[in-house]
Amino acid sequence: MNINTYIKFYLINLLNVGILFLINFVFRFIQPNYFICNSIKDYKFFSMDISYPISCDQESYYSAIRDLQTLFSEGYVYQGRPLFILINNFISNFIDLVTFSLIEDFDVVIHLSVVFLNIFVITLSSIMFLKAFEIDLSNNFFLYFLISFVLCASPLNKWGIFDPSNQLWTLLIITLNSYLLTKKKEHINYKISLLIGLLVLVHRIFIVGYALVFLILLIEKVFKLNLKDFTYILRMLIIALLPFVFYNLYIFIFQDQLPYDENSSHYGQFIWLPLYLLTSKRYEGGWHCMEIPDFLGCYLVDNMQLFIYLIIPLVFVLISKPIRLFKENIGYEKLLKFTLLIYLFYSLIGWYPPIRFSYYSLGNLLILLNVFLLIQNKSKLNQLLHFTSISIFMISLNHWNYDGIIDLNFGIVFSFVILGIYLVNNFFRKIRKA
Repeated sequence: MNINTYIKFYLINLLNVGILFLINFVFRFIQPNYFICNSIKDYKFFSMDISYPISCDQESYYSAIRDLQTLFSEGYVYQGRPLFILINNFISNFIDLVTFSLIEDFDVVIHLSVVFLNIFVITLSSIMFLKAFEIDLSNNFFLYFLISFVLCASPLNKWGIFDPSNQLWTLLIITLNSYLLTKKKEHINYKISLLIGLLVLVHRIFIVGYALVFLILLIEKVFKLNLKDFTYILRMLIIALLPFVFYNLYIFIFQDQLPYDENSSHYGQFIWLPLYLLTSKRYEGGWHCMEIPDFLGCYLVDNMQLFIYLIIPLVFVLISKPIRLFKENIGYEKLLKFTLLIYLFYSLIGWYPPIRFSYYSLGNLLILLNVFLLIQNKSKLNQLLHFTSISIFMISLNHWNYDGIIDLNFGIVFSFVILGIYLVNNFFRKIRKA
């Protein structure tokens, strides 16, 4: 695949996001309700009236995107995501320049920047996925259109692509590291380590993912437990940490303040465990669940809610005999191994808002496995039925913050009907083959 193919992939994702925006916020096939945090605001875009979701976190992000100096305000909640802020600052100012400031409301310009960046993340994630599975779709743009629509319609992306947030990068964490695992030592070098280090300034879990790559390669004995390999691994991880270290040193030395991390300071994410074991510090209330072993129960309940929420994608994976696929495809094997470890890591977060952190691992995995199954399906009819069922289901699916998990509507019921047709057709296909 070359740069022209990548550009076409991006444009296909842009088209699919545009279709989903029309479905969600113009035609409103289901009510665009986020239940928590977000509200819907009407905008004048050139001569059109459009609705757009406004996050309760929007002003915190946008204030820094408008003025980068806000990053270094004491106690700024997203101080740990400077690259995300910087990229959006660059894109929004570029859009403002090329449109000759015709868009009067600069927040609308930032909306566009956030969407364009999120589409880039989905595109890059899909490319890493295809590379990990050694699938070349450079001459099959229709099939890429299908898998692109599934990725874009994935509820985490469908609802999150219009939000200023780094949660869509969790998909890239999985696909990038799965790709690195398929290449073993081949692509693990100084440049990749530095790239990971920069990505840490968007989402800190990138460094965790990179460390898990080395752990898996040690378990698989690609790296040996000797001084040479241990030194190499340590060197790569140190390089990956350098951007984060230098950024925080800049805050400490030149801004004369301690770097601020909202997630750990306010919510106690991950740090609750050593604090629980070594101090009397406790975080309570809301979605906190920080007692041993209760936190595991809270996480497992959340996992079950995710499986209900993504019931149609789950069924398609279960009927595909996933163990058989594990033995047949190295990309599939690496994807499962990495997702399992990142899933275990998220179990330790101690703060479990509905479905979200389960989705970052298991939810993304279910969507990616459905993409793989779509590509592998040799029956055009079954492929179309599979695509139609999960697409209608995800288009019709409410936001995961809904207390009842799934708000049944005609689209969701219809997706089950198509699933039934798929199962019947698949059954008779097997009989004919026998």
